[in-house]
Amino acid sequence: MPRSRIARRRPSPAPAGRTRAVLAACALAALPVCLALAGPAQAGAGGKRHSGEALPVSLLITSVSPAFAAPGQTVTVRGSVTNTSRAAMSGMSVQLRSSSVPFSARDALQQYADGNDPLADNYVPGAITHIAARLAPGATVRWKIALPVREVRMMTSFGVYPLAAEADSAGGIALAGGTSRTFLPYWPRKHGRYPRPQRQAIAWIWPLIDRPQQDACRQFPDNSLAASLAPGGRLFSLLAAAEARSVSARLTWAIDPALLASVRAMNQPYRIGSNAQCRGSHRRPASHAAAGWLADLKAATRDKPVFVTPYADVDVAALTRASLDTDLLSAFSSGRSVASSVLGRDFSPQPAHQSSQAAAEQLNGMAWPADGLANQAVLQNLAVNKVTTVILDSLMVPPPAGQISAPPGSVVMRTPDGVNGDMRVLLSDDTITRILDIASSPSARPATIFAVEQRFLAETAMIAQLPSTSRAMVIAPPRRWNPPARLAQALLAETVSAPWLRPVSLGHLAASRPAPVQASLQVPAGSARADLGRHLLRKVRTLDRRVRLLDSIRVHPDPTLNGAVASVESSAWRGRARGRRAQILLDRLSAYITSQQRALTIIAPLPVTLGGLKGTVPVSISSRLGYAVKVRLKVTVPSSGSISSSQPPVQVIRPRDVVNVHLKMRSAQVGTTTVRLSLLTPGGKALPGAPVAMTIRATHFGTLALVILAAALGVFMITSAARAIRQGRAAPHEGDQDGSGASGADRPAQSGEADSVGAEHADQRAGGATPATAATPDDDPTEDTDEFAQAPGRADQV
Repeated sequence: MPRSRIARRRPSPAPAGRTRAVLAACALAALPVCLALAGPAQAGAGGKRHSGEALPVSLLITSVSPAFAAPGQTVTVRGSVTNTSRAAMSGMSVQLRSSSVPFSARDALQQYADGNDPLADNYVPGAITHIAARLAPGATVRWKIALPVREVRMMTSFGVYPLAAEADSAGGIALAGGTSRTFLPYWPRKHGRYPRPQRQAIAWIWPLIDRPQQDACRQFPDNSLAASLAPGGRLFSLLAAAEARSVSARLTWAIDPALLASVRAMNQPYRIGSNAQCRGSHRRPASHAAAGWLADLKAATRDKPVFVTPYADVDVAALTRASLDTDLLSAFSSGRSVASSVLGRDFSPQPAHQSSQAAAEQLNGMAWPADGLANQAVLQNLAVNKVTTVILDSLMVPPPAGQISAPPGSVVMRTPDGVNGDMRVLLSDDTITRILDIASSPSARPATIFAVEQRFLAETAMIAQLPSTSRAMVIAPPRRWNPPARLAQALLAETVSAPWLRPVSLGHLAASRPAPVQASLQVPAGSARADLGRHLLRKVRTLDRRVRLLDSIRVHPDPTLNGAVASVESSAWRGRARGRRAQILLDRLSAYITSQQRALTIIAPLPVTLGGLKGTVPVSISSRLGYAVKVRLKVTVPSSGSISSSQPPVQVIRPRDVVNVHLKMRSAQVGTTTVRLSLLTPGGKALPGAPVAMTIRATHFGTLALVILAAALGVFMITSAARAIRQGRAAPHEGDQDGSGASGADRPAQSGEADSVGAEHADQRAGGATPATAATPDDDPTEDTDEFAQAPGRADQV
């Protein structure tokens, strides 16, 4: 078709629904790069050429092989075309267009994808195919075109060239929606007029970060993590793709310790679906997928560069803004400790002695704030947590006046941290990050996957062709990236195979010489709106105090509560929509703490009556908690001083047990007094809960009882003495029956008396009793009538 005919064609508007969807995504991204990607991903939504009443179609480029051109090659372009009209179509053809002039700037890629045609492209002679089939409404047909590189008449220099496919009707009219645009890098001959560029360093961050899973009960809300670790799941695919290219692509792993803790917990039977009181859950068997994934991760990261995020990947910027510095310190500390325990390597800020190779790959002083955004206060907070290198988004360094991008060689910079001096700054490429986010869905269409692959190659080639030998690239995908497995594998393969790229580790890049000038950081306007909400963080501050109070009574401190707080503060909940999930977690944790506090109760007796003005009162403390605690019982008495009490020492209560505390009470006067009982931490802070009132009644009962007891004892003593005297007098009278004055023991026994005594003894040995001795003296009725006849002091005694 003549060039003049092409020039007369005018752009047609994009379908309204599709345009709104693309613009909505761009509103979130705050960058026009989404529109740039929408071109190749959505069959060239902009820049479609048509005339008359041409019927609409949807044309897509789905692959270019090889992905970059070289002299003498033939590139195969594949795609599909769909009849989106209500009428059948026939006689269509698909024609390729390109140019012999490469793009001169990265922004030109975006404009071309938008359909703004910053440079003229031409039909490539012979690069055409005819669609013989008659397409019914909604029908799709695939096409393939061979593109000889020599026909494009590309310049011999390295660069990125435009490539488009256009669907024409039988009459040669470009069909509405029938244009799809992409890019074709060109790699020149080794020896030629224009030399090949020096290979540029590229460092990948490979994120293994998930939303928080375990709660304060050490249980899971659902079983979604098990699905993610199983074949076909997000984390499984990310690990599988990285395992194959970890060494050749020199990946640097970024891992959330909370994910490691959750996966390790699933290696044993675990529970899902509990309520805030840790009840109502369902038991699940140990996950083989979790065990296999964790074993594979340990093998893949052994002696490889790894850095860990704070626990649960807390939102560092939001915590800094809310002055929750203690929470951030705890998240860094617990994160490093958990990662060291699970992966079996040292992630402390000052690692132990190790081999030179392992030391070179240690990145313990590295941090990656959410979205790569950090102001000076955030950097100072990171420095306090012994961070020496920070990864920031390239938008943080605005270009100098008159330039559209940061200067070459500025990917490694330095900036004051406000604590230790300077901090190294690695700038990740913002455009590539957003390109990767376009296909952050396992169900992305093949055309979208291809668009991201080809755009990634084009962007890296544009960076590599800049006139600088020190340019480098940091590739930072979205933190919870969820690409199709094919895309993740393809991007790493392209990183290794692209002749203009040289994979390096992030540690290697951080060790290079920074730019000679300090970075002037500037947080993009409006970015703070993506942080965790201020209202939520105010509630977190209150929750922190309650957590510290509960943790202070545990005999063995448990980091689970701090981990649960970090889950609320996770960067996974950034943004208004996801912030609702953080509020749910906060309410759940608050309810859990309340239930734990209510499990400690004081059991006081009913009104207590002292046996006088002082006494001991028993009080019980009951614990329904599943762990041992230590508390102090506080007794509050009236300020009038009417009663006083001992203050018992700290009580250790075993799980689900009751302890008794004995209070020594002393009253100053007879009467009723009310005292109040409450529980304190060992440090003296009051535990929540209303005090228990106990009524104490003091009486004279103790003194009166002593008087009565003394009187009774006196009567007893007198009675005993009287009986002894009486019995002492009666014994000689009875023994002196013969009048001789000799006792029965001294006088000779008569024969009859002897027989009688002998018979009595015999009866006693046989267990019986003689009639004379069967009854005791007290049983004698005669004795009872005058029992105390001989007692002194009797009025009738003569």
